[in-house]
Amino acid sequence: MALLQALGEQAAFINAEVIPWVLRLVMVGMGLTLTLADFRRVAQFPAAATIGLLAQIVGVPIIAYAAAVVFSPPPAIAIGLMILAACPSGVTSNAYSFAAKADVPLCVTLSAVTSVVHVFTIPFLVNWSLQTFADPGQLPPLPVLGMLRDLVGFTLVPLVLGMFVRARFTATAKRIEEPLRKVVLYLMMAVLLLGVASSYRQIIDYAAVAGLLVIVVNLATMSLGYGLARSFRLPMPQVVTIVFEVGVQNLALALAITFRMLNRPDLAVTPLLYAVVMPATALMFVSIGRKWIERDAARSPVAASRTS
Repeated sequence: MALLQALGEQAAFINAEVIPWVLRLVMVGMGLTLTLADFRRVAQFPAAATIGLLAQIVGVPIIAYAAAVVFSPPPAIAIGLMILAACPSGVTSNAYSFAAKADVPLCVTLSAVTSVVHVFTIPFLVNWSLQTFADPGQLPPLPVLGMLRDLVGFTLVPLVLGMFVRARFTATAKRIEEPLRKVVLYLMMAVLLLGVASSYRQIIDYAAVAGLLVIVVNLATMSLGYGLARSFRLPMPQVVTIVFEVGVQNLALALAITFRMLNRPDLAVTPLLYAVVMPATALMFVSIGRKWIERDAARSPVAASRTS
């Protein structure tokens, strides 16, 4: 415990300073895979893009809020859950869609669009969450415009930078894309370990209630994506893609908000537990979704060829 306490004291500082740069690297990496055509591709998938965007902006926060009301967790857990729900899908969803042989172009398009749109919705949703769940005496001031400025600096600027490198130096972008992805993966693992060290007391105290809450919300958001996509009769590769887009949130952004923007490590407990739960459910669905896509392609080879 003494070691964890000592590491936690250092980790709190490191998380506040390092996580924003990890997030910037994540967004640069995303930008390296994008072109302007990816944003214009929304017109090719109007139904799928609309479903994915609305489900993330509206559906996921509603599910998180409903779960927080039903489970009635401590304020820090509820606020951390809402912060997580406010974040868009990240590059991780692209990897899961690729592994499941889903509609990767749609996934890339949705990740790009939602990453831009959420910059302008996150400050207001986080502010509302603080007003709703925080104890009145512990309500920290939240300058919405300042948070918006930070989000632009942490996400949009690096995203545009990555896209610029991709457009001007395409060969270089393709060459550094995979090494950068690996660097970000290792950095995220280190960030998670440091996050656990800095919040280990809260994690121990709230592991049961927060862990169950995260599992319920993760499964509910994935089910929301599946239900909406199926109700609009989308092709199975797009169904699987939307499940990942709606059910996988940008963990790096959630941690940047809690550690750096709000300076509240206690709010990071929910995202940190989500980091354990989400890969397990996502990997299970990779196997399930891949079988669905293969079965659907076997039944309708003509339709499958049209969506490829």
